[in-house]
Amino acid sequence: MMFVLTPAILALLVCTLNIRKGKMMNIRTLCTALLIFTGVATVQANEIVQVSFIKETIVLEQRTVVLEKHTNTEDGEVGHAVSFEGALFDQNHQYVGILYGTTLSIDVTDKAGHNELRHGELTFVVNDSQIITEGVSGYSDEVKLGADGTKWHALDLAIIGGTGKYLGAFGTVATKKREDNTFVHTLHIYKPLLP
Repeated sequence: MMFVLTPAILALLVCTLNIRKGKMMNIRTLCTALLIFTGVATVQANEIVQVSFIKETIVLEQRTVVLEKHTNTEDGEVGHAVSFEGALFDQNHQYVGILYGTTLSIDVTDKAGHNELRHGELTFVVNDSQIITEGVSGYSDEVKLGADGTKWHALDLAIIGGTGKYLGAFGTVATKKREDNTFVHTLHIYKPLLP
């Protein structure tokens, strides 16, 4: 049987021993002893761990897109919601997973229909691990196609976490939309080296 000496039990023990010796401990002495013992126990219970991170860049192509739009609002209006999913392929054209996402129009200015601002949440399920991203992106009817046939979204999303191989991950993801309605997602990920 194991006995654990907590700070409260230790303070009570000290108080009891002093009373048996005929000494009365005042409340201030007892509180000071309890505070000191608690502090010592807390310091001994915590452990400082140094963590290193590795940087990884992943480029994923999203080929198929399945859209579900909210029918009560028009594209560009505040509250317009779009949910989507698409198959993901690596740079070797091998299937690696699926992307699930939602966007919600949040721009409340007079020009919301011309330069739409959307809050987005994307979850990349890659090789049975998840990479979770979130943030805002700008969309515009006036976005010009680049020389390589892609359109840029205005802002990158933040990588806010992950599961499995990507547990504790953070970083950013940039998305390009191609003329053929496929997407290229470039993820710059920092992952902790876990013990």
